[in-house]
Amino acid sequence: MRSKQFIIGILMMMLVMIPVLGGCGRQEVPETEAEAAVSTAESIAEDSSLIITALKGGAADSFVLLSENHVVVIDTGLESKADKLVEFLKSQGVTRVDELIITHYDKDHVGGADHIISEFEVGKVYTTYHSKESDDITEYIAALESKGLSESTVTELISFEADNVTYTIYPPQKTSYADSESNNSSLVVRVTAGENSMLFAGDAESERISELLETTGLESTVLKIPHHGRIDANTEKLIDYINPDYAIITSSGSEPEDQEVLDMLESRGVKTYLTRDGNVTIVMDSAGIAVTQ
Repeated sequence: MRSKQFIIGILMMMLVMIPVLGGCGRQEVPETEAEAAVSTAESIAEDSSLIITALKGGAADSFVLLSENHVVVIDTGLESKADKLVEFLKSQGVTRVDELIITHYDKDHVGGADHIISEFEVGKVYTTYHSKESDDITEYIAALESKGLSESTVTELISFEADNVTYTIYPPQKTSYADSESNNSSLVVRVTAGENSMLFAGDAESERISELLETTGLESTVLKIPHHGRIDANTEKLIDYINPDYAIITSSGSEPEDQEVLDMLESRGVKTYLTRDGNVTIVMDSAGIAVTQ
């Protein structure tokens, strides 16, 4: 697991070396302010702050959520980038992943799952229903079997709490979709720490987004834009419904987000971060929220 002192170190570095609330650039901090930052970091750690990292890994989803005594991984990116996910987790002192959540079974979400299962102790595995077959899925299932694990297919809303952080998993409302079945079967996850929250929308397309628009309680501070920022008939409605202050888009240079989506976010004053520009770190705690890249 990870020590309290380790979290204090990360938070202190963020508080001292980078401006809070998504600012850019660096600034020198006087010693007295640095001491104050240490005190603030200690206070935050006591309050079980949540650190969310959106990893750079092509047009693929890979998120690591760390609190003092708990680790959650939401999606595992591409097989070809799995080593980077494993290395990142180990660099954070992770030895156990308490929950592994696979939103759906496309290769850019499940590709590294077998590596996580093989390299770490894993608690619970939450998934949507199987809508396809692939080598990535076969390897993932083999890894589960080798560790004596089984997946839990989410068919009803699930909510759990750890370190004062609430995790809610919203399942698809159908067992089959007419179009883009894998994407539309995406689990959607909302994570709340203090007064801030983040919604992970998987690769939801029109049918699944329509379901979300009928679901109460989804408004969030941060929105992971679904399907790597590709425009959808319901994208604008979703942004307005979630009403975020920040947006994260998992895209790449070769598979960029759509400009129309960026324009929608900009026109609403939403600060947007692209993982193709590097890892994005989000800290939520009693003091508020900080987003840095």
